[in-house]
Amino acid sequence: MVRVKKRASKRMTLKQRAKIHKKVQEHGRKQRREARRNPQRKSKKADPGIPNLFPYKEELLNEMEERRRIAAEQRMLAKEKRNEEDGDEDEDEEELVPEPAQATPLVRPPAPMLSKPLADVIAPGSEVKGVVYVLDARDPSCFRRTWLETQLRSKKSPKLTLALAKADLVPSEVLTGWVYDLRRAGLAVFPTSVRPGTEPAGVDALAEHLRSVSKGDIAVLGLEHVGKTDLAAALKDAMEGVQVYDTPSLVRSAAPMPDEDTDEELSRMETQAKLLWILMRNQGQVQRFKDPIALVCTLLPRVAHPVDLMMAYGTPAFGSFVPERATLADNLPDKEALREYEQQTDAKAMADTEEFLIGVARSVGRLKRLGVPDTAGAARLLLRDWAHDGLGYYAMPQSKAKAVQANGSSQEKELWADVEQLVHAMEVVRPRKEWRQAWASKEVRLKALEKAPYDEDALVFMPVLEDLEDEDDGEDEEDVQEDDDIEDMENLDEDDEEDLDDEDEEDLDDEDEEDLDDQDEEDLDDQDDKDLEDKEEEPVIPPSKKRTKAPITERARKLSRPTREAPPATRRSTNGSRPAQAPPKRRAPAPGEAYDINAYF
Repeated sequence: MVRVKKRASKRMTLKQRAKIHKKVQEHGRKQRREARRNPQRKSKKADPGIPNLFPYKEELLNEMEERRRIAAEQRMLAKEKRNEEDGDEDEDEEELVPEPAQATPLVRPPAPMLSKPLADVIAPGSEVKGVVYVLDARDPSCFRRTWLETQLRSKKSPKLTLALAKADLVPSEVLTGWVYDLRRAGLAVFPTSVRPGTEPAGVDALAEHLRSVSKGDIAVLGLEHVGKTDLAAALKDAMEGVQVYDTPSLVRSAAPMPDEDTDEELSRMETQAKLLWILMRNQGQVQRFKDPIALVCTLLPRVAHPVDLMMAYGTPAFGSFVPERATLADNLPDKEALREYEQQTDAKAMADTEEFLIGVARSVGRLKRLGVPDTAGAARLLLRDWAHDGLGYYAMPQSKAKAVQANGSSQEKELWADVEQLVHAMEVVRPRKEWRQAWASKEVRLKALEKAPYDEDALVFMPVLEDLEDEDDGEDEEDVQEDDDIEDMENLDEDDEEDLDDEDEEDLDDEDEEDLDDQDEEDLDDQDDKDLEDKEEEPVIPPSKKRTKAPITERARKLSRPTREAPPATRRSTNGSRPAQAPPKRRAPAPGEAYDINAYF
């Protein structure tokens, strides 16, 4: 019979009951205190109404009732009017049919791709008579290439023209200064703005200049992520009767491989140039870089006014770190003094970066356990704003309107007036005041670079996979793929390299598993054939007529095993006089032995 478990009692001690009562009182006290401190709390006191002794109580009540009646009538009229308008809109929608021309966005067909190496395009006597080199208007100093400008200085070489793309992302004063500086250096520069689905701005002036300068085909060159393809498509539509070619992105001809014997200074410069190139290219998920603090440390020394970052992220002033030796000693050699100065500069940049990121982490709430600021998370937040149009950044030009108007010659003033008129003709470019309002005052002004990264290195077109497949130079497919992988890895971030390595390892694992599966199947087939052959060759043994013993089961083996008698256990008798002997343990019967039934009763 199943025994029902007795229900436990709910009674408790007075001490435990008093403890619970005390906790309830404390919790209620805290709740009342928080309610009193809440500025949005509502008073629980009811409206006392109008006192009976008020002399004008009836008039006041009648006025309030009239107000409520008028408000109710207005609500009813507004509801009826809204229903009528909705019915009229439905009828208009049924009658009117949208035109297909208004629904389809403006799509430009891409320009044809030029299938020639860069050396043939810029060589003297080439079929291409004009070259348009595209720069990013936000930072033209980073995208300029002295090597390309030197190669196109010959009279028989194609005419070089610079185009400042993405001109709508910078203020008109800054754009005017950059166009003026480049034109004063003897270069033909034109600002442009080509956005997908909108009318291009500044392309007509560029097309008119190319018609007057070059009598032949036009090739549009540029680095990665500068808007080269969109400009080539817009220029193709603007120049009828002239062939405009788009080209692959320009890359370095041969990147130096790391060497153990290279100078420490050269490796440091190469690292700085790589980080600056990643920031300048500004393509993809920059915030996913493995070391985001290094990218921010490269960016902060370029900021011309740290107040811009302080206002954008609400951080206190940073940059309090002062190097131990602000000036170089006269007794040190030039190389050692320069190396010491560079070490001090790097130390200051790292300290300022750490101080700024701590302020950003505290401002936006990026904190770890125990309130420790998350500097890496703050760095990724800054890089995400940098890469995805969260910050309006641009490099400051050398020339300004006040300086040119005050100290410039008549030719310089005339050149400035022409450039200013050219910029004002572009409606998409706004003055700095309106530009700041559009960017919500998130403005970052940068210092212009004296020398761009990889400025003097030779350039080539980025190889295209289709061209590599079509070519047949006698090389093995593995060698071509290896060269292609090396060139692609130079243009990827460290995160992209890890992704490629992971994919390659997965592919190799899959191939190994397939090979193993095939090998296992072959081995199994061979083993089966071998077993069949052995089975056929094995002689058949005739059964014997001799009787064999039945197999002994496990139960019979246990029963036949002699049992060990336990020593007699002593126990105290009920009266406590002397210990009583325990009853002897019964021996189990052996196999085949009869059970003594009387012994068990």
